[in-house]
Amino acid sequence: MINKLIDYSLKWRIPTLIIGLIICVMGWISWVYLQKEAYPDVGDTQVTIITTYPGRAAEEVEQLVTRPLERELNSVPKKIVRRSKTIFGLSVIQITFEDGVDDYWARQRVLEKIATADLPEGVEPELAPLTGPTGEIYRYVLESTQGHSAMELRTIQDWVVIPKLLEVSGVADVLNFGGFSKQYHVVTTPEKLFSVNMSLADIIKVIQENNVNTGGNILRQGDQGFAVRGMGAIRTIKDIENTLVSAHDGIPVMVKHVAKVEEAAAFQAGILGFALKDDKGKIETEDQAVQGLVAMRRGENASSILEKLKTRIDDINASELPPGVKIKVTYDRGELVDYTIRTVTHTLFEGVSIVAIVLYFFLGSVRSSLVVAVTIPLSMLFAFFMMKISNIPANLLSLGAIDFGIIVDGAVVMVENIIRRYKSASDEELERGIIPLTFDAAKEVGSEIFFSILIIVMAYIPIFSFERVEGRLFRPMATTLSFAICGSMLFALTVIPVLMTFFYRKFAETKDRSLLEEDNKIYHKLEKLYENSIRFLVDRSKKTLVWGSTLVLAVTLVGWSQLGTEFLPELDEGAINIRCFFPVGYSLQGANKLVPKIKDTLIQHDEVQLAITQLGRNDDGTDPYGPNRLEILVVLKDYKDWKKKVSKKEFLGSLKEELSAKYPGLTFLYSQPIMDNVTEAVTGSVSDLAVLINGQDLTLMREIAKKTIAVIEKIPGATQVGVEQEPPQDQLQISIDREAAARYGVSVDDIQTLIETAIGAKPVSTLYAETGERFPIVTRYSGAYRRDIQQVKNLVVIPEKGTAKIPLSQVANIKFSPGQTIIQRQNGLRQISIRINIQGRDQGGFVKEAKEKVKEAIELPHGYKMEWGGQYENLERASKKLIVVIPLTILLIYGALFLHYRNNRESLIAMSCIPFALIGGIIALLLRGYNFNVSSGVGFISLFGIATMSGVLFVSRLKDLKEKMDLKTAVLTGAITQFKPRLMTILLAALGLIPATMAQGVGSDIQRPLATVIVGGLVTKLVLALFVLPSLYYYFYREKNHADDK
Repeated sequence: MINKLIDYSLKWRIPTLIIGLIICVMGWISWVYLQKEAYPDVGDTQVTIITTYPGRAAEEVEQLVTRPLERELNSVPKKIVRRSKTIFGLSVIQITFEDGVDDYWARQRVLEKIATADLPEGVEPELAPLTGPTGEIYRYVLESTQGHSAMELRTIQDWVVIPKLLEVSGVADVLNFGGFSKQYHVVTTPEKLFSVNMSLADIIKVIQENNVNTGGNILRQGDQGFAVRGMGAIRTIKDIENTLVSAHDGIPVMVKHVAKVEEAAAFQAGILGFALKDDKGKIETEDQAVQGLVAMRRGENASSILEKLKTRIDDINASELPPGVKIKVTYDRGELVDYTIRTVTHTLFEGVSIVAIVLYFFLGSVRSSLVVAVTIPLSMLFAFFMMKISNIPANLLSLGAIDFGIIVDGAVVMVENIIRRYKSASDEELERGIIPLTFDAAKEVGSEIFFSILIIVMAYIPIFSFERVEGRLFRPMATTLSFAICGSMLFALTVIPVLMTFFYRKFAETKDRSLLEEDNKIYHKLEKLYENSIRFLVDRSKKTLVWGSTLVLAVTLVGWSQLGTEFLPELDEGAINIRCFFPVGYSLQGANKLVPKIKDTLIQHDEVQLAITQLGRNDDGTDPYGPNRLEILVVLKDYKDWKKKVSKKEFLGSLKEELSAKYPGLTFLYSQPIMDNVTEAVTGSVSDLAVLINGQDLTLMREIAKKTIAVIEKIPGATQVGVEQEPPQDQLQISIDREAAARYGVSVDDIQTLIETAIGAKPVSTLYAETGERFPIVTRYSGAYRRDIQQVKNLVVIPEKGTAKIPLSQVANIKFSPGQTIIQRQNGLRQISIRINIQGRDQGGFVKEAKEKVKEAIELPHGYKMEWGGQYENLERASKKLIVVIPLTILLIYGALFLHYRNNRESLIAMSCIPFALIGGIIALLLRGYNFNVSSGVGFISLFGIATMSGVLFVSRLKDLKEKMDLKTAVLTGAITQFKPRLMTILLAALGLIPATMAQGVGSDIQRPLATVIVGGLVTKLVLALFVLPSLYYYFYREKNHADDK
């Protein structure tokens, strides 16, 4: 089959080149329209249920909302884990599904279940938008040059900007943070209500009953009919003020007589500030801003959405906003996408350059080098075409690990063998023409090229068994690299022989052998040195094998035992995410007194481009945080623009010291924005390691956590150890005395209405503006009646249509009592989690020691259990998979070799290159101080397939030579004639990845361990395969011959 493919290509040379050109055009078009992103979406299929129950404490929300929903969700199929967080007025439940579950299928199953949940009246759960942890693509703020207030800007945001941006195809949601939501407050006092013998409930009822439109069907006049509308809905403040409450002594009493009606802000959940530095260093800062965060729908093309989004924003700025108001971008994922693509492109360009230099050095001919080099663009364009068909986006992982040295290996073997045949061809062979001669040369190595590349691709098959995060990271890489390698094989067998016939046609016509290759004296000396060395080693084959085996075994055992383990290296995003915790009990306004100072501290650093502060939580409930939590996004300048020549790690270290010194009493945690979102979505915690204590009694679990922390803090490497959930804080609890209330003729509903509306400002109706906006109408007592506990006790309960004034303290017990700030649950049990960040140690070694010491010191009560999560959860899962995957890769390679050779001995000899490469990968990791992780594990998998290639070429060559000459001569001849192609393929594969091992740009961290393993492995494989493999082959076949003779 392979020979026929080569034959057809040479017979139909022009059509072959035209097909190659068509593939190039299709590949380029595919690249233009290919989805490009900074990082792959590694999030699981998840559905988040958000339920608000305003004004209720966490315990009530858990009992009345979270638990009923969880009971219904127990039977949702194909779920992995269910987590929930419950805080004041909010319940957030997150369900994670198995790999491969369709997002819309999962959402439909959840909707079916929550529809049957028994929830309080008026409580309606909603699903969070269909976006992922990497879905945040754009941030903006509304700025005004004409003094618009934060409430006015928020109104513009809610009713003008967000609806327009949601029209953009691919946008899942636009989340608001900051500003003041507009309401209409009806503020009264007990005295005014008592003066007209009315209660607050009467005012609420009046407003609700007098805020409706009605219809009178059709009024017929002659042949015409007119719709009849009763226009009674409230449209303005005056409509509220002029609503009739009652008639007192024959005089109409309106709302304005007993209450003040005003525009006011709703309870503020979060405060947003920002500081932005322009190119000239001028700083723009705002302490009370309105921000929009645009999240794209999962699976969409970020680049395409951003392009359409920016066009829509330009349109809104031009014609939709009031004079003086503009949308100003603060964060654009497109810049990160462009930077990441530039990082990958730069690394690939360096790899191509190195490959071209090596090609010229060995081939000694510009023409031969060009023929081989043309494989690179052809293979890449073929890969782009296949990526587009397979819907694989271009990102750091899918492109960053492509090794051009491996891509050209097949072409190198083909060209080198063709040149060798050209040089040894007789005049009679040349008389036959360049095409038959090229065909004879190509078919000699065609099957070996096909089979070698097939083994490399087969080595990637186990990667497709990876699950969750690691699967979504490395499956696209394995697929893309397989596409490129298969493309290179296709072109090596078709286009390369055709190009050789055109480039060397003159040689066949003139028989001028000087046209074949320039004299390379350095290489000839190297070849001569190798010839002498291999003769010496083959003569001492047994000693060579003993020393080689001892070296491999010793380095593998000792080196592997010294390697630490981790899930993945930290991926540099060019930004810092800081989580700051104020002491428990801080109000939003109290915490915000320090926030502007923290923001100013950050922006004063020359390295910082932007600092966005988010205090509290956003309005949609996706971030269930309290008012004492501050999240800061710090976007850094391009590293090349830093005036101080420090690394990001050094800058972060100095920043930590500065913030800790300036703001004692605050807790600062440091991470990166995308990594935070991904880790929290996948594991439920943002820390390196989380100890999860599950049970029911939160007080008991906090005691267990306290003891556990005392043990872990003493372990070397543990930093920032603490309980993730905030401790309980005092609540003002109003416990109704039903007997006392009955004696005074006061119903429980009267008291609850007073609490909800007079104190809590519960919306009771809605004002529908003429322009289409809707704003809540709220009733409440004046602030003078609800400032402290004593004033609350003195609040007067007025029974409906009653005349008595009963102090609240007479019908209820009012006191401060501790209550839960946040209740976290997992799979039906309450949970307390301990966050642990690890510094100066590998994750695997730290957890092993921590588990042993905690098990010795902590005895869990019956019904309670402890789990180890965080990023370690990913490490544990991936480690179990790698233990299976790496041996499976070796087994697959052996199976393929045995099917090819039908000989166990030859298969094992070809595979002997794997341990030669293994020791180099281990040594390289140790020298660079890297831990063994999923990235380096994938590097070893790739290395095993690549390493086998030279073994296949060598064994296949010797198999032919053995039939023509004695064993020793065959081994020496094969080793010498295969020296150049084996040396070139190994060197090209190694050198082509050197730029990736040294890359320092944003997003290059994951590819460095992978590339380091391959380069290190190929270096040792180069030495051992060239020198030990011939001795190995000679020794085993000499022993076999001796056995046969006997």
